[in-house]
Amino acid sequence: MIKISLNQVLNWFFGLFKANKPLLILMILIDFIFISIHCLLLYEFIDYNLNFFIEKDLGFAEFYQYIKEFGIFLMLLLLSYKEKRLIYLVWALFFLYVLLDDSLSLHEIYGVYLADYFNFRSQFNLRAEDFGELLIFALLGIIFFTSVVFTFFRADAKGRLVTKTLFVLILMLVFFGVFIDLLHIAIPDAKNEFAVIEEGGEMVVMSFIFAYTLSLNYIK
Repeated sequence: MIKISLNQVLNWFFGLFKANKPLLILMILIDFIFISIHCLLLYEFIDYNLNFFIEKDLGFAEFYQYIKEFGIFLMLLLLSYKEKRLIYLVWALFFLYVLLDDSLSLHEIYGVYLADYFNFRSQFNLRAEDFGELLIFALLGIIFFTSVVFTFFRADAKGRLVTKTLFVLILMLVFFGVFIDLLHIAIPDAKNEFAVIEEGGEMVVMSFIFAYTLSLNYIK
């Protein structure tokens, strides 16, 4: 059994960004431009334009996220084809779901359905549909985690390193997309601040994932 330490993962992770450092800096700069415009709009320092809000579905910032997610999906799909490893296909399908969920609001739609089906009630300032969405995330998490575990032990050393690195990045994405999102809803007095942290954090993490998966296709 191949053992991989956290130090190996970190060295691998930051080493890959050396080649893509300019791209990563550019992407994060664009993220912060969108976040800054959102804040300026929020406090009415510039003229109102709904499409520049980072929370706006199909807005400019969201569309930028869709491009990243689609690119990550394609790069992992290409890696799966080149390396002939199932683990990369599992990750590619995961990011395809992330893209579909973000663009079509799947967890919100089915969260409402599950909330009605199980007759959830509002608690802790959270709506019934929020509990439905949590159930969706839990079910998908179980399916995805099972798939990753199944393929992880059949992967080579590179595949295991990639999986551990992506798993850490996904935990960061979940922190912003789920935990901060719940605080965003549960603490209405800080709604705007949590919205910026949630959406902005997701944007920056997705930029790291994009740069990382791009590196995987030309570094052995």
